[in-house]
Amino acid sequence: MCGIIGYNGKDNAIPYLLDGIKNLEYRGYDSFGCAIDSNGELVIKKDVGRIDNIINKYKLQDLSANKAIMHTRWATTGGIEQKNAHPIADCYNRIAVAHNGIIENWKELKEGLSEHNIKSDTDTEVLAHLIENELKAGKDLKSAVADASRPIKGMSSFIVLDTKNDDLVAVKKGSPLVMGLSKNGNFVSSDVPSFIKYTNKVIYLSDGDVVSIGKDSYSIENLNGEKRPHVVTTANMSVKSVEKGDYKHFMLKEIMEQPSLIKKIKDSGFEEVEKAASLIQKQGTIYITGAGTSFHAARLGARVFREYGINAIPVQGQDIPSYKKVISDRDVFIIISQSGETADIINILPIIKNNKKIGIINNQESALSREVDALIPMGAGTEKSVAATKTFTLSAIYITMLAMIYAGKKEEAIRELKLLDIDMYNVFVPSVISAINNVAEKIKDLESVLLFGRDYDYIIALEGALKLKEITYIHAEAVDSSTFKHGPLALISDSTYSISFVSKALRQVMLSNVQEVKTRKGKIIGISDSNSDLFDLFIKVPEEGLFSFIPKAIVMQLLSYKVAALKGLDMDHPRNLAKVVTVL
Repeated sequence: MCGIIGYNGKDNAIPYLLDGIKNLEYRGYDSFGCAIDSNGELVIKKDVGRIDNIINKYKLQDLSANKAIMHTRWATTGGIEQKNAHPIADCYNRIAVAHNGIIENWKELKEGLSEHNIKSDTDTEVLAHLIENELKAGKDLKSAVADASRPIKGMSSFIVLDTKNDDLVAVKKGSPLVMGLSKNGNFVSSDVPSFIKYTNKVIYLSDGDVVSIGKDSYSIENLNGEKRPHVVTTANMSVKSVEKGDYKHFMLKEIMEQPSLIKKIKDSGFEEVEKAASLIQKQGTIYITGAGTSFHAARLGARVFREYGINAIPVQGQDIPSYKKVISDRDVFIIISQSGETADIINILPIIKNNKKIGIINNQESALSREVDALIPMGAGTEKSVAATKTFTLSAIYITMLAMIYAGKKEEAIRELKLLDIDMYNVFVPSVISAINNVAEKIKDLESVLLFGRDYDYIIALEGALKLKEITYIHAEAVDSSTFKHGPLALISDSTYSISFVSKALRQVMLSNVQEVKTRKGKIIGISDSNSDLFDLFIKVPEEGLFSFIPKAIVMQLLSYKVAALKGLDMDHPRNLAKVVTVL
């Protein structure tokens, strides 16, 4: 879940890579480092903390080199200490390695390196010394890197800088890795946004690729040294999409993009959704899988399918192995993913290799996108804030559209989208924003909040609780109101705040539940289309159709953002979290 980037070219690599690594910071921000080839001498600068602080501390903007690598870390093996920051060097300070992933068998490999001076607690250092051994044996850099990578188990991609070689060498083994080609030099990186400002000519690497990156050339082989052809594609991504513009945080920018993105869906022809629907077999089961926020969208989708009498089950990726004995070839898997790189979903692909697979994925060039039989691109653009906002909304809409189109309800779905368009306008009006700000002031100092809802609203409560946990660090628990007397009611006291989602269809029963909370002196924040004298605080959310769960989710996004802002937190980079989970 780290970010890595390298450049080899005619220009000074440092400004390119400093700009690029900041666009990878969503992948990890425990520590940051760079390694340069300074006239044949390896220079490494690294430390714990945020990128900008370390740049200023070491005056990295003053460095100059045509060949360099950088790394932003999300700690897995080894604590958050300077010695564990990347890049990692060998014993002779000849090579440096920037690594994204995990070497599962690093302890066993380390036992064979007793003669080496190992300075860190990381799995990555094993790799640096394995390459060192291969170079000592007289191998060229590319062969040494390829042979050193063979015994490594786990998802790992890495870049190697060698002060005695003109090229960078990189390997892709599971974790994401792409190349960017420009007239002044070549990039290799975890993700396209890191170099899109400088080139949109991209090569999406495949597992097992070993790449030599020269100043004006490159070559790609497999681990056996056989040439591998690759297509150069043009990335459909704007520079503006990876910049904040006038917004203070990416999270707010991404929340505010949602109305225009929904309009785009409404005006589309739904060809990808119809193609995906054609893969579903009536006699099979639909399994819908995703992780985190994507799993909440999966739960929504499964509920919509079942409303139309279609058997659909939401399953988290790690649970799919337990279904092995009941999965048949007629079953279809719908995979929801923002990154298309989530490890716990990628790992189940061998289990479902004989099944039709539909992807609702934001990254169209990801590993998962290439594995599915039908792809529904979310079209959200780059989402840099760790907390998913617009990708949740779009995946929830697309999975609902898929269910409705499969059920023969396309025209009804289009009408519902038009109603959602109206609802979205009414979410961002001053009165709603003012109510959100008022609630944020009341709850910002709380240690815990409960969220109540039924049916679709319970799923939105789950997603809302996740947002509060992620970026405000308030403990938030979602409770299905139909079961809250089976335990959660014991948590209610005169110091408890509960957020209650009250829909039109379930208003009477929900207000009955609210009354039980009030009887026990609990305080209620009502999120509903109309107020009640039972609510201590109220946020009005329009509710005009099937997609009414979307405005409620967006209100929770805005509320979480506002609370984090009031607490002075960095909502784009919450503690201990990274955007893309490529390590289990």
